[in-house]
Order: sequence, then structure tokens, then C-alpha cells
Amino acid sequence: MNRQRQNTVTFKGLLEQTAAANAGRLMHRARTANRLAKTVRGKARAAAYRVKTNALVTLKKRFPEQVELRTDVRQPEMVVVAVAHARFGLHAPAQNFIAWEGSR
Repeated sequence: MNRQRQNTVTFKGLLEQTAAANAGRLMHRARTANRLAKTVRGKARAAAYRVKTNALVTLKKRFPEQVELRTDVRQPEMVVVAVAHARFGLHAPAQNFIAWEGSR
């Protein structure tokens, strides 16, 4: 019976297994929206940046231990949202991350 419990798949176990992939998908969505925003103008650009920011905010909410917020010295109204395994960061408006005072 003990062996069965060791091999039992639990909801918590599934969440732990898929966490990295889900965080990667959110970061990919943000990066794709950022690339799109740089190629279009007007309302489409604003919408793409909104998608990017929403993805980064969701990433910080769902995976706070994997996300680092850094203030940008050159643009104080922006923060850099970085995920360690992504090896890059994206800018986002600091006002969307006020709840996380621990930004550096």
C-alpha cells in the first residue's frame, strides 16, 4: 500500500511539475506581445503592450518566487521583470507592481 501512495499523482504534484512550463508560457506571451508592439502603431500597439503587461503581472502573482523585479535607473517609472530561467527581462510600468515593494 505504501508503494501505491508513492506513485499516486496528486493535484499538488501536478502543479509543481507544470509550474516551470506555465511560467515559461507567460514569459513567452509577454515577449511575443512586446515584439508585436514594436512593429505596429496606434491602438494595436497599446493593446499589445497591455497584453505584455498583463502577462508579466500574472507571472509575478502566480510565481513570485521565480520572478525578480528591478527598478530601472534610466527609467524610474519602469521596472524590469526578470525570470531566472528565461535569462532576460522585460520592462513594465512600475505602477502595476506597487504591491511588491521588494523590488531592487
